[in-house]
Amino acid sequence: MTDETPQPRIGVIGVGNAGRALLQALSAQHSLLAYDRDPASYDGLDSLCAFAESAAELAAQADIVILSLPTPAASLSVAHEIRDSLAPGAVVVETSTVRAEDVEALHEALSSTGAQVIDAAVIGGVHKLAAGRGVFLVGPPEAATGLAGCMLRAISEEIFFLNGRGDGMRAKLVANAVSHTAYVLLLEAGALAAAQNIPMDVFARLMERESGLLRPLKHRFSERLRNGDFSGGMSTVNARKDSALILDQARALGVPLFAIPATHAAYELAVAEGLGALDYASMGRLWEKWLGVSYFPDEPNDPLASRP
Repeated sequence: MTDETPQPRIGVIGVGNAGRALLQALSAQHSLLAYDRDPASYDGLDSLCAFAESAAELAAQADIVILSLPTPAASLSVAHEIRDSLAPGAVVVETSTVRAEDVEALHEALSSTGAQVIDAAVIGGVHKLAAGRGVFLVGPPEAATGLAGCMLRAISEEIFFLNGRGDGMRAKLVANAVSHTAYVLLLEAGALAAAQNIPMDVFARLMERESGLLRPLKHRFSERLRNGDFSGGMSTVNARKDSALILDQARALGVPLFAIPATHAAYELAVAEGLGALDYASMGRLWEKWLGVSYFPDEPNDPLASRP
């Protein structure tokens, strides 16, 4: 006889790219059930899981129900469909990309069942997820010690438990905003390079270096802004000057720009606010002033503290 705790039965509703990846990652350790409104989605999954006839049938048999659906409306529709089938103590894990408000709506739709709703946003590509090396942003911290936390740890490279329901989705949308904006910025910069016959392998290497894309994060955000260290370095007024020069060059070359002109406006505002002589990491103080928030607690040396 063994004293092993039985593995929870897991159901996945929504078998698109992410749903299939989750099934692949989980199949080594769990008994799985899947449901999708399009039966053609099941192609090639027979060795990984069984298939339910409906979302309600799946929910009646699963300890953990994972949602991997294309829209918030689809998730809410499924919630109403499974509400009467969930057992008390069941866990519903929302992995679809939705707003925090949508997670709350899901919770409200299922609150009468006694089921726990957890948002577990997925960061990174489906290939890593399928290989059991996903990155998850989990809203409720209490999920760390529950069924969902154990399940996610087994298929994750890194997992973050945040402060409350919906925070996983909040964090993912912020992270995605960076990725999507950075890509547009790279396209603009790459176009400027190509228009001047700068080889793309040189441009890519410059961006890959620590002095490239990582420097604003590691040096200015995580070091200078965190420590309130704005002495030395590249001044905001000089950064504004360089920004104006590349805008002039883009106009001369006829390169259309969207992100770079928007960032230039922030440098103009920073100089107008009296930050011109400081390292341009100090620009973070503008958002702190506008919103009344602090990026990091107990920050020293606030150059705007005495300004109206």
